[in-house]
Amino acid sequence: MDLQLYLDDLGEKKVTGSPAGIDITGIAYDPLRIQPGFIYVAINIYTQLDKIEIPDGHPYVQEAIARGAVCVVLQNDMELPSGVVKVVVPDSRYALGILANRFYGRPSEQLKLVGVTGTNGKTTTTHVIESIFIENHKVGLIGTLYYKLNGEIRKSKDTTPEPPDLQAILREMADLDFSYCFMETSSHGIEFHRLQGCRFRVALFTNLTQDHLDYHKTMENYLNAKLKLFRWLGEEDFAVINIDDPYGGRFVEATRANVLTYGIYSPADIMARDIHYDINGTRYTLVTPKGEIEIKTRLLGRFNVYNALAGVGTAVAEGIGLEQIKRGLERPIRVAGRMEMVDRGQPFTVVVDYAHTPDGMENVLGLARGLNPRKLITVFGCGGDRDKEKRPIMGGVAARFSDEIILTADNPRHEDPLQILAEIRKGCDSASVTEIVDRRSAIQHAIAMAGPGDIVMILGKGHETTQTLKEHTVPFNDREEAEKALDALLQK
Repeated sequence: MDLQLYLDDLGEKKVTGSPAGIDITGIAYDPLRIQPGFIYVAINIYTQLDKIEIPDGHPYVQEAIARGAVCVVLQNDMELPSGVVKVVVPDSRYALGILANRFYGRPSEQLKLVGVTGTNGKTTTTHVIESIFIENHKVGLIGTLYYKLNGEIRKSKDTTPEPPDLQAILREMADLDFSYCFMETSSHGIEFHRLQGCRFRVALFTNLTQDHLDYHKTMENYLNAKLKLFRWLGEEDFAVINIDDPYGGRFVEATRANVLTYGIYSPADIMARDIHYDINGTRYTLVTPKGEIEIKTRLLGRFNVYNALAGVGTAVAEGIGLEQIKRGLERPIRVAGRMEMVDRGQPFTVVVDYAHTPDGMENVLGLARGLNPRKLITVFGCGGDRDKEKRPIMGGVAARFSDEIILTADNPRHEDPLQILAEIRKGCDSASVTEIVDRRSAIQHAIAMAGPGDIVMILGKGHETTQTLKEHTVPFNDREEAEKALDALLQK
């Protein structure tokens, strides 16, 4: 397609050079991906193919041109070689979203796109929805762990991918005649214009608790980022909202869409009644506008009841029947790093979970404490270069539920791990706390001290397969490390 047609979509811009007659073969924000005929868009803060985080793409303009870029879109004006079209825009991230959506043919208009937003529960909720819908529809899923094409897993590197990556995935789904795509929509994804041009049929709100304040600064800013998704909906669309959450009413007020509420305690369109929990799963009566039905699921805990109700809300919005909803909820739904049991035949329970916020920790540790273990041992840390305010709060949550706490590194990045642990420890009060910076050793220590009837909770990294240190990233997987520690213990 001619470059001029792309630039016509951008709105405010200053163009230097002649775009007419230049055929565009691709769009990229990473100079390593540039090929001849590409548009290079210089954005702030992105991750390259080799997993190096780049704070600004403008210094890499010359590298992109050397690789074949015929057009450069940027916020900060600079001199470029003659023959390269320069486009200066107010916001290059916004421009990237517009250009990528156009290049891939606006694929979200050919799908029913469901966006799931909230602090916790996005990943599990998308998997619940997938389990309900996949019986009778071709469905896709995009999220933290990967993206999926009708159940087939493909690698992905962002919860909400950058626009060229996202639009390429949606294009693939549209070309395969998929009916739906269920997508995690993070606050960063919304604020960074990664969803620019996407047409949503359903938006779903799970909950809002403290997270990402290193970027958003205040809870109100964080909330407003989430609300944007619901303001994009039209009158013919649906908003599925957790009305038990203190912020639920704000989402109802923000949208023109048809609203379906869900909850456990507040009157709602979709509810769970007579809930019973145990180590094998959860039983409850599902109450919907379509009627009531008994549910028995392997998903553990109250927070997963909420995730299930959210999924049911999407199904009700799209006219799915109760029996199909029941089959979807009762089908085994495995989500890596979400209350993932590690069982090597040991006489105690080991669980790996992604909980990395105060609310997430309270949910999983409250569930574990409710199972009445002889002793609850918690291993966790906090990420470096991220929201520091939550560190002592998470320490307080761990102290409230745990008998033993082992503080350890969790992607310390450029911060001193010992300083991070000191900040967590401020909230631990008089709890029994051990500090072991090396995460492998911390997991080994927790498993060595566990006895029959105990529960070991390894929190924070969940599905992640790397540990990010100051100068480099190394392979690391909590589940695999727990398995190795258990195998070594059981061989003694």
